[in-house]
Amino acid sequence: MTFAQVTFRSSPARAEPRPGLEHHTAQHWRDVILNKLRRLPGKGIFLTGIEASDPVVGGIRRNQLREARDFTLYGRERLENIRALGIRWLRFGPPYSQVHLGPGSYDWELWDTVVQNCAELGIHILADLVHFGLPDWLHADTPHQPYWQNPSMPSHVAAYAAALARRYPSLRYFTPINEPFVTAWFSARLGLWNEQIARPWTDDRAFVCAAANAARACILARQAIRRVWQTQNRPGSPVFLQNESFETAIAVPGAKREEEVRRFNLARFVALDLAFGHRDSELHDYVLGEGLSAEAYEWFMRAGSTDDTLLGIDHYPGCVHTYGADEITHDGPSSASQLVPLVVTYAQRYAMQDRLLHTESNGLPNCAAAICERTYHELAMLRRMGYAVWGMGWYGDEVQVGWQSQLSGPDGHAEYPVGLFRHGQPQPVAGVFRRLARRGLPPIATAPALRSDTAAA
Repeated sequence: MTFAQVTFRSSPARAEPRPGLEHHTAQHWRDVILNKLRRLPGKGIFLTGIEASDPVVGGIRRNQLREARDFTLYGRERLENIRALGIRWLRFGPPYSQVHLGPGSYDWELWDTVVQNCAELGIHILADLVHFGLPDWLHADTPHQPYWQNPSMPSHVAAYAAALARRYPSLRYFTPINEPFVTAWFSARLGLWNEQIARPWTDDRAFVCAAANAARACILARQAIRRVWQTQNRPGSPVFLQNESFETAIAVPGAKREEEVRRFNLARFVALDLAFGHRDSELHDYVLGEGLSAEAYEWFMRAGSTDDTLLGIDHYPGCVHTYGADEITHDGPSSASQLVPLVVTYAQRYAMQDRLLHTESNGLPNCAAAICERTYHELAMLRRMGYAVWGMGWYGDEVQVGWQSQLSGPDGHAEYPVGLFRHGQPQPVAGVFRRLARRGLPPIATAPALRSDTAAA
C-alpha cells in the first residue's frame, strides 16, 4: 500500500463544534494528515530523539540536555552523528522550564541554533514542547497547586506553543505534551517528580487532576498553533504527534488485586481520552469519582480531537505490570513482548489504525540491539496486519542518565548507555538501526484495520 491509498477514518460526530475550528471538517483534517504522509518515504521514516527532560526530582531541577553529553558543548556534533547514520527525523524540543521565563518572556538562543543546524543538515524536527518539566514561576502565586496540579498551567503552555510556532515557521510537527500519562503518574501518583504526590492505589484524585491539566494543555496548545497558521496565512496546516507510553497491567490469578489492576488500566487512558475527546462510560465514572467535574468532562468531549493527529507509540521493557499477591513485577527484555497487542488496543480505542508512528523504544544496554531488532519485526507485523505504522524510533541519540531508575534514587544520576552513541562513539544498536532504516518497513497491507467503514473495536 502506498501513502496515497490510505483511507482515514472520520472522527465521531459531536454535538457542537470545537472552539476555533467551525469552518473545518473531518475531511479537511484527513487531507491534512494525508498530504503530510505522502511526503514521507514509502518504507517509513526512522527517527531518534535528544533527551531534554527537565522535571524536578527530589527538589532538584534536572537538566537532561546537559547531563547526557552536554548539548550546549556537543550539540552540532550530536546532530552530525545523527545525520551520518542516515536519520533525517528528530524528536527534540527546548527544555520548557529554561525557555519560558515568565508570561510573554522567552529565551530562544539555544533553540535558534538548533533549528538552524537541523535545517543545514537536512533534519526534520518533530518539536517536543513539554517533556515532563514545568517552570517554577507557573505556580509561584499558588504554592498549594504546584506543577501539574496548577489549573493556570495549560493557558501558559498554549502561549508558549504559539510563541514557538510564530518564531519558527519551518516547523510543522508538534508534540504539545510528551507522554501525559507518565507525566501525571510519576508526578501525582508515584510521587517521584515535580509535585511529588504519592497516593495509595485507592486514591487517584491528584493523578486525575494532573492528567486532566496535561490534556487541557494539549488541546489549548493545538488550538494556539492552528491560530498561528490562520493569522499568518501559512500554507498547509500543522500536524500533531501525540505520543504516550503504551502500558497494561495484569493480575496474577489468586492475587486478589483485580480492582487495583482495573483502575490502572483505566488510568493509562485518562490523558488521551480527554485530549482526544473519546467518550467511554467506565472511564467517565472513574474520573468523576476521582474529582473531575461533569462540566469539565463534557468540555473535553467537545474540545478534544484526533483530527490532525498522529498517535505516537512509546514502548519499553517494563510497560507490562504484573500484580502478584505481594509485589508488582515488570516485564524485562527477555519477556514475551506485548507491543503488538498494545498497539492494537490503543489504536482501536481511538480509531487511529491509520495514523500511527512508533516514536520511542530502547532497552537494557546489553540487550539494546536485540530489542531494536525485535521492535522492528513487530512493527513490520503490524503493517502486514493493516495498521499504518508510518515509522520507527529509537530513543535517543546519546547515553542517557538516570533512566534505569526514573531519575530517582541512588542511580538517578548514573549513566544508562542505551542510545545510538556513547560520548560520540556509535554503539552496536546504531549499526542495527542504520541497517533497518536502509531496509525500511514492509508495505502496509490492505486490511479491515484501515477501512473507513470498519467500526473501531
